[in-house]
Amino acid sequence: MESVPQTPDQQIRNAVTRRIIAHVTRGWPRLGEPLVRYRGQYCYVAALLPGHREPTPILRLRYQGSENHWAIGIYKASTGQYSETELPGSFGPANVPPRGALDFRSFSLSRSVLG
Repeated sequence: MESVPQTPDQQIRNAVTRRIIAHVTRGWPRLGEPLVRYRGQYCYVAALLPGHREPTPILRLRYQGSENHWAIGIYKASTGQYSETELPGSFGPANVPPRGALDFRSFSLSRSVLG
C-alpha cells in the first residue's frame, strides 16, 4: 500500500494554481489575478484588493493527499491567523477542491470589498 504524499508535487501545484487563477479571473474580474504560493503542505491565496498597497491574505488550503482534496483555512485579519474551524456548516464540508474554497471565501469578499 502506497503512503499519501505529505506535500503536493509540482504537477499538482501547477494544476491547482491554474485552477485558482482561472476561477477567480472568471468569477471576480475586479479582484485581479490572485497571488498563489506554496509552503510545505499549504497553498496560500492572497489578492491585491482595491485601495490596498499590499496583498491581502484570503485563505490557506492544506493538502489532503490529492489534487481535489484540501482543507480550507480562512484568514482572520483580527488575529492575523488562518482558521480551519471558522467555516459555517451551511457552506458545506471543510474538505473541498480548491475552487470550492474560493467560492466560499468570495461570499464574504464580494459583500464586503467588491460590492
